[in-house]
Amino acid sequence: METTPITAGVSVVIAAYNEADRIDQTIRAIRDLPDLLEIIVVDDGSADETAPIAGAAGAQVIKLGCNRGKGQALNAGIPNVRGDVILLLDADLAASAVEAGKLLEPLGRDEADLVIAGFPIVPGRGGGMGLVVRLARWGIKRLTGESLQWPLSGQRAIRRKTLQSLLPLEKGFGVEVAMTIEALRKGARVVEVKTGMDHRVTERSWRDRSHRARQLYDVAVTLLRCAVRSR
Repeated sequence: METTPITAGVSVVIAAYNEADRIDQTIRAIRDLPDLLEIIVVDDGSADETAPIAGAAGAQVIKLGCNRGKGQALNAGIPNVRGDVILLLDADLAASAVEAGKLLEPLGRDEADLVIAGFPIVPGRGGGMGLVVRLARWGIKRLTGESLQWPLSGQRAIRRKTLQSLLPLEKGFGVEVAMTIEALRKGARVVEVKTGMDHRVTERSWRDRSHRARQLYDVAVTLLRCAVRSR
């Protein structure tokens, strides 16, 4: 259901969890995007100063009472957008968020309905998510016939009408995979664009290993759900 009127322009939605050290830089890097209407930060139950810092940087802040996960945070923010193009970004991009403008160009040329950002390969910074990436690529190829290089990228520009057809978004870390599969199934034009974006990568601590295991589980479950829905 529409909760706000559609306006020509770009709305940015950022799901943020304990990103007080980077959210200010991320917001400042995108404030000069062309046709920018608003920046909405959904504070997903952060225990730090993410929300007040985001507000001070000029974002509209929606604060959730507890941590619900990225998919649910985006579901809370998207109904508030006014733009006819929605830019979904991660909170930890910092200054590299300025590269988000590259995602808007294919939409402006009417060459795509969903644009996914690619990240440069930095030697020695694999991030440890190779297995998850391979699983996501395999699943998308298997279920849609399309091959993607950056299936887990959360940096995306999408037409409002396309996004509305995909709501509500998948819960957990499978949100991007489900979004891509359902968009392709509905006939959306999906393209990938190389950018110079950069964000925090997972390392080898116990917490990071646990994060990767949960991501692998969520992506696997998401692929199973998408496969069942296709029958």
